[in-house]
Amino acid sequence: MFKYSFLIVLIAFLLINFNGQENQIVGGKIKKERSEVFFGEYDSFTGCYSRSIKLKKGVTYAFTLSKNTKSGDLSLYVEDPKQTRFFEMTNNSLYLTPEKTRRYRINFVGSEHKGSFQLHWKSSNQKESEKFV
Repeated sequence: MFKYSFLIVLIAFLLINFNGQENQIVGGKIKKERSEVFFGEYDSFTGCYSRSIKLKKGVTYAFTLSKNTKSGDLSLYVEDPKQTRFFEMTNNSLYLTPEKTRRYRINFVGSEHKGSFQLHWKSSNQKESEKFV
């Protein structure tokens, strides 16, 4: 019985600690707040944190990155299902129009980044609907 209990605990530990994320986040977290917002606040973030989002063909998306950096570096890039980099965000705003409707993966890369960030995106359809409200 002890052998099976140990095995169950070991498997649970591996599932909890190795969830596909290659990162170390100390004193905080990164999460998806709403369908178009990612938020991170931490004492230190090193590694890569990634999540997928669905983008539609022919729709223009406006991405805005706000970050508060006390030290270190934070960047992000988006890749398609074949793990080809779709775009890399080099400044605080970017407009993009995908050629195919599919799920794309947003990758946040931290190098001893201390501080916080918020990534927000809005489609051109959302902008139009907000004008009429």
